[in-house]
Amino acid sequence: MPNKPGLQCPVEHLVKPAVAPAMSSQLQFPITSLQTLRRSLKQQLVLPMCEHAPTSDVEDMAEPDSLASLSNLFRKGGIIHDEGSTPNANGRWFISTVDASTALKQLPGIGLKPNYGLVTYLYRIRRANTNHGSSVTWAMANQLSTTSNLEAALTTAADHNTPPYPEGALSNYMTAITGNLTAGSFLIASILQRELQEFGRCGKFHRWEHHRLIGSVPQQRQWRWRMAQPKSLTPTVHKLSNGKTAVEFYPCRIVPPIGIFHHIDRYPANSYVAKASDQAIAAVTRKAP
Repeated sequence: MPNKPGLQCPVEHLVKPAVAPAMSSQLQFPITSLQTLRRSLKQQLVLPMCEHAPTSDVEDMAEPDSLASLSNLFRKGGIIHDEGSTPNANGRWFISTVDASTALKQLPGIGLKPNYGLVTYLYRIRRANTNHGSSVTWAMANQLSTTSNLEAALTTAADHNTPPYPEGALSNYMTAITGNLTAGSFLIASILQRELQEFGRCGKFHRWEHHRLIGSVPQQRQWRWRMAQPKSLTPTVHKLSNGKTAVEFYPCRIVPPIGIFHHIDRYPANSYVAKASDQAIAAVTRKAP
């Protein structure tokens, strides 16, 4: 798959390893490119205020018949949902008008399979004048993304632990991702997967939002290592002889409990669906009383 036009130079560098020794299956990538990628995704994966912090004011408009027309209505200045899918902060799931697949259009080396789209459901509650919210994103064939099918899934949803699951949705949205299978494309896939998982969350439901990608140990704090300190925290892709790929990188959690984590995503051959593992490897040393 050729690189897509319109990319900024730092993001394009993700498909070019910083270190690529001859006959080596281990490729390292600059942390600045990974940080640029994440920043770009976050800038594109943004909810309108009426969904991030819902109100009860909804303008009367014609009922849309698909996710695409739902998004068009929002761009025209208003949307309408039926009683079950109206944006609310009362703990009822509703459908987002944001098409998260637009965030993939400028990614080098990977993209969404033809005739597939992404749909996101949101869950909002308001406690002590603060918005908290969960979300879930599904990949599904475009012909199944009708409003009636998407809203039918709302009838089986419950609290934030029981999100809507529309008929025909893939169990993992990364199954709908295709690409050129280069080392850089797998590294991009690892960040994309986490940003899509975090998309739509707010308040106490934030997870990945509290982590920052790092390429070296932050010097502002004292660290207590739970294992031998890694010699390098540079993002690394391991291309294995059996066709499998492993992506390795390190984020730092910036809110308590503050710590450094080691992430490894293991990809089978010819697939962007990873088996992910993460482990806290260092914690902030507490000051003596």
